Amino acid sequence: MRWFLLALSLLAVPSLAQTPPPAANQVEKQDAFRLGVQLYALGRYEAALELFERALKERPQDPDVVYWLARAQLKVGLLNPALENAKGLVARNPRYIGGYMVLSEAYVALYRASEDREKGKAYLEQALTVLRDAERVNPRYAPLFAQRGLVYAFLGQADKAEEAFKKSLSLQDSAEVRAALAELYLAAGRLDEALEQYAKAVGLSPKEGGLRVRYASALLLKGRAEEAAKVLEEGHRIKPLDAEGWYTLGQAYLTLGRYKEAGVALENAVALAPLRFPAAYYYLGQVYMALGDAQKAKSRLTVAVRLEPKRAEYRYLLCLANEKAGDKDGARYQCQEALKLKPGYKEAEEVLRRL
Repeated sequence: MRWFLLALSLLAVPSLAQTPPPAANQVEKQDAFRLGVQLYALGRYEAALELFERALKERPQDPDVVYWLARAQLKVGLLNPALENAKGLVARNPRYIGGYMVLSEAYVALYRASEDREKGKAYLEQALTVLRDAERVNPRYAPLFAQRGLVYAFLGQADKAEEAFKKSLSLQDSAEVRAALAELYLAAGRLDEALEQYAKAVGLSPKEGGLRVRYASALLLKGRAEEAAKVLEEGHRIKPLDAEGWYTLGQAYLTLGRYKEAGVALENAVALAPLRFPAAYYYLGQVYMALGDAQKAKSRLTVAVRLEPKRAEYRYLLCLANEKAGDKDGARYQCQEALKLKPGYKEAEEVLRRL
């Protein structure tokens, strides 16, 4: 079975580029600012941005307001305004660690928006310079080293990224940083070390569903489907699974031969996100074929082929479902298409011979 792999690089961990703010005295801040922070935490970035802009008019010299304004601007794609605000924040408040952090985040965001990633690496070098300046301000600020690890990962310098992540963890244990380290290990093929870090991350943040999905996906890569299923089942008891959670759990059940449970999980996934996981329809085809329901298999595999028409294995399985359902013409067509996509596809050739 082709497993859907979650990201094997830190490009999939943009959350590390959103480092937590330094401690700030916010008790006396204006209501607009406090509400903006709350909305930002809820993911309502545009609404938060409006409130931070209002707060800035009231408190133009407040570094906390400028900090959050720049972060909100990054979230809504206003990269150059965020960069300028972050530069000004550092210039006016050289002892304020948050300024350096958001400035480095702005440079990383500019790199990620670059069409030419090689030229864009200049932004990453600027981010590293900013982080060196930040280290002189506070050499024990854990998020600084997490951010440095992310930058090195983008630069392809895995050893330095690992060193930086470990430094961050030595200062402050964090599920987010452990997950980033796990994915660094995955990218390097160090699966056992990745699993160790994922397990620790889940222990630190057991309610984080996305983290459990990444851990379960790594367990599937290791062939530990039973453990993957348990990780997701436990997570579902704590917090209902989202589409990706159901999708991954369905794969685990399918590997274990628990076809009815796999069908339920995968149907939940496609109900919640009909177009997000084309492979889910392919797996459902496998499930229904195993359960002896050729018509349902045909229905789901037809969707899989429509979503990804150039996948030879999808067409081959639809060929089999058509044959089982008594549709010989449909079976013949799908196997012929599979052979066009994959010349010499022996299984498809065998079906065509018997048709």
